[in-house]
Amino acid sequence: MKRQYIPLKKCLLAGALLWMSSCQLTNLDINTNPNLPASGSLKLLLPNAELAAVNAATQVMGSASGFSGLMSSSDDYDLNNNSFNGTWDNFYLQMQSVEQMLRATEDGANPYYRGIAMVLKAYAVGNMVDTFGDIPYFNAWKGNVDGTDRSVKFDKDSEIYEDLLKLCDQAVAEFAKNQAVAVQGDFINNGSATSWIRLAKTVKLRLLMNSRKGRSTGNADLKAAFAAGGYITSSSQDFYYQYSTQISPVDNRHPWFRSAYLSDNGFTYINHQLMGEMILNKDPRMPFYFYRQTSRVLNQSDPTDRGTTPYGGTYMPLRASFLAEYKSVFYNNQQDLTSDDIAYIAGIFGRDRGDNTGAAADTPLRTAPGAYPAGGLYSGREIAAKALTGGTGNGNGIWPLITSWNVKFYQIEAILDGTGVSGDPRSLFESAMREQIALVVNTALKVDSKSVAPSTSSITDYVNAWLKLYDAAPSDQSKLNVVAKQIWFSSWGQGQEIWNLMRRTGYPLQGQFKQFSTTIEAPILKPKRQYALRLPYPSQEGSLNANAAPYIQNVVFDRDPIFWDKTKVTWSF
Repeated sequence: MKRQYIPLKKCLLAGALLWMSSCQLTNLDINTNPNLPASGSLKLLLPNAELAAVNAATQVMGSASGFSGLMSSSDDYDLNNNSFNGTWDNFYLQMQSVEQMLRATEDGANPYYRGIAMVLKAYAVGNMVDTFGDIPYFNAWKGNVDGTDRSVKFDKDSEIYEDLLKLCDQAVAEFAKNQAVAVQGDFINNGSATSWIRLAKTVKLRLLMNSRKGRSTGNADLKAAFAAGGYITSSSQDFYYQYSTQISPVDNRHPWFRSAYLSDNGFTYINHQLMGEMILNKDPRMPFYFYRQTSRVLNQSDPTDRGTTPYGGTYMPLRASFLAEYKSVFYNNQQDLTSDDIAYIAGIFGRDRGDNTGAAADTPLRTAPGAYPAGGLYSGREIAAKALTGGTGNGNGIWPLITSWNVKFYQIEAILDGTGVSGDPRSLFESAMREQIALVVNTALKVDSKSVAPSTSSITDYVNAWLKLYDAAPSDQSKLNVVAKQIWFSSWGQGQEIWNLMRRTGYPLQGQFKQFSTTIEAPILKPKRQYALRLPYPSQEGSLNANAAPYIQNVVFDRDPIFWDKTKVTWSF
């Protein structure tokens, strides 16, 4: 059962609450103490708190996807201290609702609400630390109280992580207590203590996975957490945010859908390697991930068409190396590509990694996000590519946050990287791939009635091809690189997860664009900076908080890693 589905009336409430500041909630004339809301308001705070945690996980999804080579957002690494002002401000503003829940439950009368707030805080702050490193934490969210010094100190990322791990354990303890009244307003787990305990243990597992190389007891603690169990293990337990088709009073359609389908495809470019290799690999997820907008090959003799072609001969219909491999894969070099093949490839209109040559007037041509996860349109070969018409995708997609297949990938990484965690990595690899493909297909079938489920044999052939690559890898580390490349394909809609993986392990390695490659290409143009190890601190914080100045001035995003990053990924040119 998917407890993450949001009923419409809760969408209305949660969406509206998203726009309220915490002051508006605590200043309502319903509380004895404006800084300690009565328990009756917890059901109003909870949807806002849950949305804050979701937003903390998704607010840098585009940039993280760009850092990882899935799309063009920030993939040239031209970042500065003004790039993420809004990200920082929104996090601290929205997380006030979680802090209010914690203050409102200090009396012990509502342990389930308190436990939920602890899980949300551990998850959300963990994502923030993973993106910025040191942040204000222990004394944060007190600036809205009269007389409080707004110059809050920055806390060490490693120390924050230790507190977040404790929060997960404390949350489990809270759910062991008696709750006098049923939890209301919970669109994630419907008030189920069992489900929240499971999520608390999974969030802890994720924190331990990220930090294992930065903590002296990292491997031992991770091994113990896996051995203890109680975390997400099946797709019915997945933690994801379900969007709806609701437009008013707040638009609750998927952000990618709104960008691509409501603004003449203002969505960024999707990486050619991602789409091209999925075609060559006969990846069953291809028609659900991407929607092709055109079947016309741009005429290179026409200045207007030529000016719209992506940089440097990377235009897919004219890319000789890709066409040759396509011919080999689909026709065993026995015949030339057909007009239908060329029309299909014409719709794969993205960019190569790091192509920063400027956006042409190509919005009606760009490949758009499809039915998964954006709630857009299905785009199989049997459907002619054309303008964004037809189908029933209306934005009711999902953000996959922590899923059973994520946890299986964590376990595989831990086993192959020598942490002492037990399990059969090959069996886990097969299960993780099948579960992720199933989520993609099932989401798409619900979103767009024109979606066509792939055959069982096509899924099995694809999975077996990756298992063959895994079996052929000569060492645990090379096997981990194979798994990491599959995670890369699985991370469409999970930019933070693949960015974290790349910083933890350095995988997937750099290499060529080809069928069943186990590498990802470096940027086509030498980027202005090196790989993003964290986000640059926002300049606006310096004008409000004197403690921010050293971070803004001295921390370099492509030089100074956060505490758990011992790999320090760099590009070699």
